[in-house]
Amino acid sequence: MKITIVLDSEDPEGISDAMRVVEIMRIRARIPGDPSKKLTRLKLIRIIQDYAKLIAYEAGYKDFKDASYTRLKEVKDFVDHVWRSLE
Repeated sequence: MKITIVLDSEDPEGISDAMRVVEIMRIRARIPGDPSKKLTRLKLIRIIQDYAKLIAYEAGYKDFKDASYTRLKEVKDFVDHVWRSLE
């Protein structure tokens, strides 16, 4: 099924109604989309550090602290480098 929505720039109420229709369709189609969820730099650091700990565990380290790539400074430096490239 395809739907075409035509917006009249002089009808703010119609634009608002169209937005509600699109949101209802998104929910019914089970398409994820929560604009309140944002990935901050700190959250990304924590996610990558947790993943690095998992890799260290899988690599056979008894204590993840023995693996240099799980340290907060190394993870932060990596995330900062990636974060700058996204801007």
